[in-house]
Amino acid sequence: MWDERRRIGTLAIICVGIIGILLLRLVWMQLFQGVQYKKIAEQNRTRQIIDQAPRGTIYDRNGAVIVTNRPSFAVSIIPSEYTNPQEATPLLSMITGVPAEEIDRLIKGSEDFLYTPVRIKRDVDAAIIAKVEERQYYLPGVIIEAIPVRQYVYKELAAQVLGFVGLISEEEYARRKKQGVRATDLVGKDGLEREWEDALRGKDGGLQLEVNAGGEEVRSLGDRASHPGKGLVLTIDANLQKAAEEALNVQVEASRRIGAPAKGGAVVVIDVKTGGVLVMASNPAYDPNVFAGGITSLEWNKLISNPNTPLSNRAIQNTYPPASVFKIVTAAAALEMNLTTPQEIFDDRGVYVLNGWSFYGWDTKGLGKLTITDALAWSSDPVFYELGRRLGADNLASYALTFGLGQKSGIKLAGEEKGIVPTTEWKQATYGEGWYPGETLIAAIGQGYYLITPLQQALLAMAAANSGIVYKPMLVDKVLTPEGNLVEDLQPEVLRTIYLRPEVWDTIRQGMIAVTARGTGSATFKGFPKTVAGKSGSAETGRGTTHSWFACYAPAENPEIAVAVLVEDGGEGSMAAAPVTRRVLESYFAIPKKPLPPASKTD
Repeated sequence: MWDERRRIGTLAIICVGIIGILLLRLVWMQLFQGVQYKKIAEQNRTRQIIDQAPRGTIYDRNGAVIVTNRPSFAVSIIPSEYTNPQEATPLLSMITGVPAEEIDRLIKGSEDFLYTPVRIKRDVDAAIIAKVEERQYYLPGVIIEAIPVRQYVYKELAAQVLGFVGLISEEEYARRKKQGVRATDLVGKDGLEREWEDALRGKDGGLQLEVNAGGEEVRSLGDRASHPGKGLVLTIDANLQKAAEEALNVQVEASRRIGAPAKGGAVVVIDVKTGGVLVMASNPAYDPNVFAGGITSLEWNKLISNPNTPLSNRAIQNTYPPASVFKIVTAAAALEMNLTTPQEIFDDRGVYVLNGWSFYGWDTKGLGKLTITDALAWSSDPVFYELGRRLGADNLASYALTFGLGQKSGIKLAGEEKGIVPTTEWKQATYGEGWYPGETLIAAIGQGYYLITPLQQALLAMAAANSGIVYKPMLVDKVLTPEGNLVEDLQPEVLRTIYLRPEVWDTIRQGMIAVTARGTGSATFKGFPKTVAGKSGSAETGRGTTHSWFACYAPAENPEIAVAVLVEDGGEGSMAAAPVTRRVLESYFAIPKKPLPPASKTD
């Protein structure tokens, strides 16, 4: 009897203990994990259908649509309903062409959104849609979504400026997921698409559905409308951009035909009164549409393995020796420091001798008696060797910095290079050796260590046009609501003012006008109805090739635009870059095109 009571008591204690543990666990779940389990319970009976917001439209300065969106379809997976991945993933990979490993990675990256569709392949065609629907039984949780896809209307036009969209990186997703961004979202990856991501990106809407255990829709629990992104009105003129790209491409091909290993080039056209960039062309280019629906590994490898680097924006991301265009800086420095005068007569004998070393000009026979205006017109190397000797390396560098070389312009695009302005201290720190006197002579004609971008060359021409006032280059003029109402009107901003005596600017401008009237650019601009103030340049690469430069502003009497053209490995400036410049000016001023006269082989 006693033993029986003891067993009953023990059993009672065990039961009370078990009940106590269960009660404690229940209290723990209610007090500390109730919100989490409520969320899981809600998700177990709901499905989120995302209404992806279209990105904002991008217009050129005249209101032409250059980037918009078009309807398309995507193959997506709802992770909570993807119940047989071992069999479904290989089948889905075969249908879509997306590697199974990539499908697994996308699903794993969306663990916080188990009931939200994960896009596996965007912009699919009717054949893929049909295959998915035919095999729906074997693909649980796989759906077809209607989504907007980015459309670059003119394909390669201004590609490096506009940029492209692509799958968000893991690092960026980690930073932005609290903002509601999903691991399979597309975001701006380059160009204006990247720099203006917050404005262009809309706010997604969606539909919340109640589903049964089989995933079938029962009823709608609510919906939220999507809101498109804001629109951008650019300073770019699409027609002028097209004309510049065509002219540059024609010249690159022409240079190749005569034996120059031209790799590409750049054209920059900028409004000297505002800093608005009318043209920023980089050759070769690419079609951003290949990124819109998700680029294939084959297409990506083709782009990044291209030796001519089409993804690079040569206008701001590549640097080159400024060549004889830099003689504008050398002349300005020598005149401002009273180391020469407009009246001084120099004697170009084709060679300049310093400490027993001979430095030759581009015309080894010599150009004869020249003023500094003549020296600019005919790009006399011996004259500028002498001016470089008078100035010294560090004075020359000081004026180059004053003109903004060696510094970023601040244009709102990623990857801008600042170039190099070498000083004696810089060389010691970089190469561990002193500066040689002959290097000053080379620097004075824009060779040696100096490096510059095409945009900086255009700003140099703007400085001459505006007597020292340089505006910060801008690409976006206005920000609009999706309905087209004004949100922000961006204003011109003075980047720097270069203070030189008025007579110095007058002499520089006279020399630049003489370039096209009777100097190195005269053959190209013969008969041109507008007065052009320019400077040609031929930058030796050290590889036996020459980059072709031409920078100018026009009209010379009342400047409107500054232009800089580079043909990489294209030959002498007057033979390759100058003809492109003329075609650009013809388009801007609506001047009928005429066959270009043959250019003389000059600097």
